Amino acid sequence: MKDLPFKAIAIDVDGTFVNDEKKYDHEMFGEILYRLHKHGAHFIIASGRPAGRLEADFGDFIDSVDFVADNGAVLVRDGKIIHTTTFSKKCILNLVDYLQLRYPGAVQSTLISGVKHSYFLKSTPAQFKRSHHYFYPNSIEVDNFDQIPEDDQYTKVTVDYPSKVRRELEYGFNSRSVEKIHVTTSGWNYMDIIPQNVNKANGLKEFLAYLDVPRTQLIAFGDGENDIEMLKLAGLSYAMENGQDSVKKIAKFIAPSNNDNGVFKVLNKYLNETRK
Repeated sequence: MKDLPFKAIAIDVDGTFVNDEKKYDHEMFGEILYRLHKHGAHFIIASGRPAGRLEADFGDFIDSVDFVADNGAVLVRDGKIIHTTTFSKKCILNLVDYLQLRYPGAVQSTLISGVKHSYFLKSTPAQFKRSHHYFYPNSIEVDNFDQIPEDDQYTKVTVDYPSKVRRELEYGFNSRSVEKIHVTTSGWNYMDIIPQNVNKANGLKEFLAYLDVPRTQLIAFGDGENDIEMLKLAGLSYAMENGQDSVKKIAKFIAPSNNDNGVFKVLNKYLNETRK
């Protein structure tokens, strides 16, 4: 019998924690969370989902988990936003113009994430709106993106466009912009465009510093490209069996798939080996 080899747990959501139907076993999670807290371990949800969606997803446990939302752009502790890293509205509009110039059709399937609301064009294809409504229920439709308000804080731009252009897009826009971007993908065709140097790992570093937990005592789970920095940061890193090959190559271990309760199985294994 031994102590837990970690004091903080970071998990991605889609493709990792929830199954393909976007569900998880609340009762099982509650039991695991209780056992983890008995060991003084902290649970952090690190996701590309916005904070509002995560609060709805984990409403039963809102006082027991923290959030690294929008791929690290928004940090939530005790139900309150404690830090945001954002784009200016000017940068967002310059990015929209660049997409329109270099990637015809991309702007029509673009969503702009703000802390208060998210924004679609009225002309956006209905299928794209439907597929994102679950993640961004507080969405507003505008005639053009010039109409997005000055008083929101913009954390991410999601584009339905082949992700193979992500490096080209990042380099091309950054070569002409003072505000820099980073382009990543969660494993789907969509590209997530976030402020440069924003990622889940940097968000987690702030929580680890606050909690006084060294990175060697972090265990992390993920499946997509936007999890790579987080997995590299963690002392114990698990790629899901269903994850991308590039993620599996950098993780130290492989967990069962998201449809096989992989996160729960790994955490239960560690808990069952401990004294408490």
